[in-house]
Amino acid sequence: MKKYDERETLFSRVALQKGTKEYNEFYRKNSTYKPADDKQRRVSFRHKLRKSNRFKELFYPITKHNKNYIKHVFELTESYPIHTPRIPIEPRFAANIKEITKYYGATSVGITTLRPDHFYSHFGGVSEHLNKDTYNQPIHPTYKTAIVYTVLMDKEMMNRGPMYEELLATEEAYVRIATIGSRLAMYLKDLGYKAMFNNSEYYLAPLVPLAYDAGLGEIGMANHIVTKEYGNNVRLGAVFTNLEVATDVPIDFNLTNFCKQCALCLSNCPGGAITHKTRMVNGRQFYKFDDNACYDIWLKSGTDCGTCISTCPFTQGVDLIKLSQTKEHPEIIHEMMDEHYQKYGRRIFTKHELDIVKLEDEREDN
Repeated sequence: MKKYDERETLFSRVALQKGTKEYNEFYRKNSTYKPADDKQRRVSFRHKLRKSNRFKELFYPITKHNKNYIKHVFELTESYPIHTPRIPIEPRFAANIKEITKYYGATSVGITTLRPDHFYSHFGGVSEHLNKDTYNQPIHPTYKTAIVYTVLMDKEMMNRGPMYEELLATEEAYVRIATIGSRLAMYLKDLGYKAMFNNSEYYLAPLVPLAYDAGLGEIGMANHIVTKEYGNNVRLGAVFTNLEVATDVPIDFNLTNFCKQCALCLSNCPGGAITHKTRMVNGRQFYKFDDNACYDIWLKSGTDCGTCISTCPFTQGVDLIKLSQTKEHPEIIHEMMDEHYQKYGRRIFTKHELDIVKLEDEREDN
């Protein structure tokens, strides 16, 4: 199977500096990306938020330290010694591993065996906040198992996307992912096994395919993992290790047919980035997606939007008993969608700001 290449991801592409050797080499091979990428090159979306200077000086610092925090826990984990002698672990200890990961803060956990095609072929150089210059470096698979987990995001914040609260929710999830991953990796090292955690600043592999293989959910129309219980209102983390335990298998709760009849993420996407056209990638169904159109909305709103997350019926909650009946009775999907429309309309959007980002003179408790 063809390996994924992190150099082809949007954040790697738009970080390339015009005129450099890396820039010229990449676009010589991938010229179709160039026109759209050049318009978005090296532009930070956060500075585009249409808020007062007072708002920005008070509330930008809420997450300003996040990348430094992730850097420190990453370095702590990387330098943490592997205990010897190794403690023998039976395959059925997988159940304990999952519970321990939840104890550290994960919402759901799955385990899958790592194959060479799971890994990126090369780093895309998106680890500058870790002081790592990794661009163009090949990735050599050295781990056997992926412990993949979700972290649930604050739904009240996400339902305000693309307002600033939505960005706070996603940024907080990435910090929690790093905390969980760091603790789990160090736990595995204490057992005597090699381990590392993927995080927002350093990935060895794309996590959506791994989450699918680990049975955490199915791949939805927005190319996110959609879980039965929480929709795509989750962020993904993964710890890679050479510990081998029992693994999980992909699940099928009829999401493909549900997406065909729903498509609310597609119809509500402000950038028109989502399509209904499917494509197979390494044996998994994804959808054709315009990442430049998606990022254009980030650059206009100053946040990472989140509309495709809040509009998913699974994010707001669906009847799981009815869902289990949709394979034998497809008409139930129409019934579920009718119920969703009656409760939430075409798109749920909460306009008023949460107290966390209200300026002093806007608060009712003054």
